[in-house]
Amino acid sequence: MKKRSARPGDRRDHERRFSERQTARGDDDDNLATREGRPVRLPLASETSEEVEEEVHGNALAEGITSALEALRPHLRAMLFGLAGLFLAAVGWMWARQQEAGRVEKSWNDYLAAMPPVDPAALADVASQHAGTPAGQWARLTQAEIDLDEGAELVFVDRERAKPKLQAAADAYAGILAGVGKGLLAERATFGLAKANESLGKLDDARQGYEVVAQDYPNGAVAGMARQRAVALKGETVKEWYTWFDNRKPTPPPVDNSPILGLPSEDPPAAPAAPAGSDKLPATEPATEAAPATPPAAQE
Repeated sequence: MKKRSARPGDRRDHERRFSERQTARGDDDDNLATREGRPVRLPLASETSEEVEEEVHGNALAEGITSALEALRPHLRAMLFGLAGLFLAAVGWMWARQQEAGRVEKSWNDYLAAMPPVDPAALADVASQHAGTPAGQWARLTQAEIDLDEGAELVFVDRERAKPKLQAAADAYAGILAGVGKGLLAERATFGLAKANESLGKLDDARQGYEVVAQDYPNGAVAGMARQRAVALKGETVKEWYTWFDNRKPTPPPVDNSPILGLPSEDPPAAPAAPAGSDKLPATEPATEAAPATPPAAQE
């Protein structure tokens, strides 16, 4: 039987179906262009070099990362422990900060609860339990000022009771100054120490303390008073007065031990009998002591 020759329309239809099958298989345009007789676009030289360079660079980077990971692999456990330690240290630091803030807040609450009115026992507890905190330092300063005031009053009537009070105040002021820098607390402590030394008769130390207050805190509340006392303690008249006062021995007042204040503890002695022929009783008032010598006028 004689073969039938393909018609032109059948041939074109066959080529179209063949092209669709090749495209479905994933052949690229260059292969299709080759089959279809179209010219193939060749990559430029610059595009080829850039692609090669990019590929080489990517391979080098991957190799570097791989090498670094291989070098760190033996130390990976130590690094993990180090990171865990840093994390725990950060958590501990935050916890310590919170605890310190709570401690400072409690110290100020305790200090404010101790005054006013001033409770010496409560102040002593704040100074001991919160030592090193600002509230503890201020409690210690308040204690020193109480001792200074009491000692300054007793020095005119009972020298033996006054000196321990004044020395305790001086020691407290010195301890405060050893643990703080400049500021309001240091200013108060320096001025208080100068006053305590003056009451104790340590005039040179007192004068130096007043000069420090006037020089370091020229705009402070006690700067003017400190300058006046520093100038006064340089004068000979003031030194003579303190010498006279130190040699004077005041007599302590009698202590009233009666159950009710203002009433004598014993019955008063009976008045003596009036002499014969006298209409008046003898005077029972005790003789007054001679007034002490007038102290020299203080030099302004």
